[in-house]
Amino acid sequence: MADRKTAFALTLLVFAALGVRLAWSAWTQPVTPLLSDAEYYHATALSLSRGDGYSVLFTEQGFRSGGEPTALWPPGYSAFLAPAFALFGDRLWAAWAMNALVGALTVVPIYAIGRRLFAPATGIASAAIAALLPSLVFWTPVLLSETLFTFLFACALAAILFAFDQSRPRSQLIVAAGILIGLATLVRGQALILLPIAAIWWLVESRRTQRAVQGTAAAAIVALVVLAPWAMRNLAVMDSPIVLSANFGYNLRIGHAPYSTGRYVLPQDLWGTQPGISFKERETVFNDLGTRRALRYALNHPQREAALAGRKIVWLWRPDSDALHWATTFGETPLPSRAWEPLRLLLDVMYLVVLALAGAAALRLRELGRTLTLPLFLIAGWTALHVVFFGEPRYHLPLLVVLIPMAASTIVWATRRSAITAG
Repeated sequence: MADRKTAFALTLLVFAALGVRLAWSAWTQPVTPLLSDAEYYHATALSLSRGDGYSVLFTEQGFRSGGEPTALWPPGYSAFLAPAFALFGDRLWAAWAMNALVGALTVVPIYAIGRRLFAPATGIASAAIAALLPSLVFWTPVLLSETLFTFLFACALAAILFAFDQSRPRSQLIVAAGILIGLATLVRGQALILLPIAAIWWLVESRRTQRAVQGTAAAAIVALVVLAPWAMRNLAVMDSPIVLSANFGYNLRIGHAPYSTGRYVLPQDLWGTQPGISFKERETVFNDLGTRRALRYALNHPQREAALAGRKIVWLWRPDSDALHWATTFGETPLPSRAWEPLRLLLDVMYLVVLALAGAAALRLRELGRTLTLPLFLIAGWTALHVVFFGEPRYHLPLLVVLIPMAASTIVWATRRSAITAG
């Protein structure tokens, strides 16, 4: 009976999440900003849908479908959108609907994470928060990879958490974790952080180093099998050993340069190099030259690097009102002026409330013990990863899959304490 009630509640929450996301998308209807990540994903998804492979045409009017093979960004999100464009043509609403669907389904793995780390009641509370939290809802119509990546990230974490049961490994879930990590990595390379996180959690759960190492090795091999075809494609068509994407050096340079601010800024020195070369050739320049210049700058400016590290962390953890700028195409598709400030406050306040409640859970470390091992290591590792590159508020969205259960656990704990006190 309890399982039926839980399934029914989860189903209602998924449909509520879908409805809210579709309504927000229908109201805002953003287009893709010029020469943005979103425009690139749109163009490459159209190329895939039309049988032109993962390719893009770089013009003064922006990214367009067709053109040359590309690997500037990983292919996962474009491949996810391509079937919708193949079925319905170049219709942005098809992409919004795909985002809304996976955004709504993210409720399920967040429920599983909350239940596994804390308790069934915390799982349901986590799902309810995830269904309606503006930080997750407002990014839905934006053609960026965050919505899909957060879903795959949550699914991978759930598989990791359930892969060991009372020290016994579940081989199917270890394989599933490897597949999901590989798929998430094809959307954003940062997903590879889940392999060391899995190793830490499996060591905690099994209390046997050998089992944790074997499980991690198996998951890593499976993830590499998922990634291998893409790496081989890049070697064949990009004339460069690009394992995942050519934006590694590009992003590294953004975070380590005289013009670095801690968040995204256009690396003009990379764009100005070797004018007249094709965009395919430029991608290799971005990767190779960007890496060399970034490392040279970091080694020669240690004091500024320390200051930049602090700025990157601040930008990573800032509230989510950036979502409004993207959802209104930076003013091209504006919302009613009277709605802007209330929506901004809603975004920022709700995010800060979740952050505060999650922080309250962390303060109960002695009580919760190993339960917080995975969330705290993941939060620390994710933060350190973005110190290497740069921070943006939207980059903390994947961490909501553990911050929400932590916040929900505080709500459940406080509710029970209040009931005991009242009784």
